[in-house]
Amino acid sequence: MSSAFEPGPAAAAIDRAGMWRHIAAFGEQLAREWRRSADLELPLPRGRTPEHLVIAATGGSAAAGDIVAALAAPTSEIPVTVVRGRTLPNYVSERTLVVAVSCSGNTAETLALYDDAWRRDAFIVAITGGGRLAARCEDDGVPVWRFSSDAPPRAAIAHLLAPLLRIVERLGLYLVTGPAVERAAARASELAVDLLAPRPERPDLAALAADLIPRVPLVLAGGHLAPLAERTRNQLAENAKLLAAAGTLPEAAHNLVVGLDAELAPARWSILALAAEHDPAAPYLAALEELAAARGIPVHPLPVPGHDPFEQAIAALVTVDALSWHAAIARGVDPTPIPEIDTIRQRLARLFPAEIST
Repeated sequence: MSSAFEPGPAAAAIDRAGMWRHIAAFGEQLAREWRRSADLELPLPRGRTPEHLVIAATGGSAAAGDIVAALAAPTSEIPVTVVRGRTLPNYVSERTLVVAVSCSGNTAETLALYDDAWRRDAFIVAITGGGRLAARCEDDGVPVWRFSSDAPPRAAIAHLLAPLLRIVERLGLYLVTGPAVERAAARASELAVDLLAPRPERPDLAALAADLIPRVPLVLAGGHLAPLAERTRNQLAENAKLLAAAGTLPEAAHNLVVGLDAELAPARWSILALAAEHDPAAPYLAALEELAAARGIPVHPLPVPGHDPFEQAIAALVTVDALSWHAAIARGVDPTPIPEIDTIRQRLARLFPAEIST
């Protein structure tokens, strides 16, 4: 685990469980898990390619699937879909590969999707830390990729992202190379330190986080960064206990922007715009910034470094996670506890025979 960054006493007193450690260690973990996933086995006959790839996951376990699906979309010859909830789409069949993903292995929704995939005779592989999902796979003879992490599921994303990247690479759906992963992971490690402890040559993420707090941030991104808008929204909620909204471009430019009322929005909303070099969403973000400025709505650009979509997606992941940490520190709240989710989990435990876990 990276030791290049240490929070000051005030931040350490707030972040008692050490969420910063997981953000700083993401790059190392991604490179390590990518190398380890070379041993991952797929339940497909040699030379067989499925007609669909479905990633069955919920909450923090689904975030990696969203990123991989967006990266693979321009090159994959089959649909790559992330399914949340308890029921698979009707097209899932014996020609589908279902990847059941659950950090805890006890996510009720993912277990239900596993059962649904089993009934449909789909090919199945699981990515999990253990729990009921791993036990069920062992009973059914289904291959399971295990990992070990002491991080909350939302912070264990490297352990999920690496094997999912390995799967789409093995299926020929998206080109991923070892050098590309190592390079992106190394830059992610450097970026994490720079953003957790900002340097003069980089934007002050702590100041940006403080600016977001008085209003509800509307996070906007497009293309391969679209999943990172949702990731930002969820990380601000879970880490900083800060409500946010997310929209995808260009779609948001066709509907959501009409709700930015000139009388109400300036006091209640701000816009956080994720953009990278050669980003296809850039013209939409520029037009939205002009619209927002005319209506007095604060706009906060969040530049994403990287030379290609893969590097940019990895860099954006680290950037928004660090932003959520700074927002938590600015609000004086420990990023790790999630009592609201725990409350819902306890209530739903009476209805479902498995733990509700993100």
